[in-house]
Amino acid sequence: MSQTLPPVADSQSVAPPPSFWGPGQSVAVVIPCRNEERSIGKVVEDFRRALPGALVVVVDNASTDATALRASEAGATVLHESRRGKGFAVVRGFRSTRDADFVVLVDGDDTYPADAVHALLDGLRAGADMTIGTRLTSWEDGAYRPGHTFGNRLFIALVRVLFGVQTRDLFSGYRAFTQRFLMLSPLIAQGFELEAELSMQALAGSFVVTEVPVHYRARGEGSVSKLSTLRDGYRILVALLAFFRDYRPLSCFGGLAVVLWILSALSGGVVVDQYLHTGQVLRVPLAVLSVGLALLGAISFMGGLFLSSVNRRAQELAVLILRR
Repeated sequence: MSQTLPPVADSQSVAPPPSFWGPGQSVAVVIPCRNEERSIGKVVEDFRRALPGALVVVVDNASTDATALRASEAGATVLHESRRGKGFAVVRGFRSTRDADFVVLVDGDDTYPADAVHALLDGLRAGADMTIGTRLTSWEDGAYRPGHTFGNRLFIALVRVLFGVQTRDLFSGYRAFTQRFLMLSPLIAQGFELEAELSMQALAGSFVVTEVPVHYRARGEGSVSKLSTLRDGYRILVALLAFFRDYRPLSCFGGLAVVLWILSALSGGVVVDQYLHTGQVLRVPLAVLSVGLALLGAISFMGGLFLSSVNRRAQELAVLILRR
């Protein structure tokens, strides 16, 4: 049964329809967008058709065109987020759909097929906490800007090295979540590093994640990507390294300690070799440097041990929260 939902402006929480996907289960679709007046109407209509009765929330992220009007005309509930940044808009959308059992996140540029949402929701019903619509197996010509596919695969390789996560698409904007995942995953991303943070939070919380291949479409005529390859790529790299520091402290600071100890051994080896041949310390500054590097390595390793212990206690508390 289709249900027309009146637009609501700046609401903190919007109650979704009481039952859609199953007995006692409800679904909300969050669509963050900025200046997508050409495509947002179609996206809203497609998802209302694919998910009759689901709540569709469009978060207008400081658009300067008629995005909010087109979304409202298509039957979406429209919220406004004045702070520019996809992360701000998504968190606002999640906060407004806390009454839904399942929440779907999708971009407003009409690059993701709405009919694939059922496969994502099926993954949640099967026990996953987050399902990801992966794009790197099927896409239209022109769907990716030059360098974006390479950048995506490069970051995927980095995540595999740092965290051991075997993901096929780190930056997909098409995902579905259980409410439990959203409630227990603190999100602080402000921009396009949001998708990477969602995947990292799933790793930190030991959540079950499944991936569903979807066909990625090219943007429509007149639609422009807001992603800056260099600026946002740098922010994503910093976010991943910060997450590695915070959630893998022993690996991070232990690895740094090993590097410092190797440098200490190399510099100290020269001093020791000269002492064995001459009986004198000829390079005092190099000897001081070697000792300093060794001490810094020891401090780094001890800091990693301490932070790892603190992190373990935090994980134990998170497990207790999950059980409750």
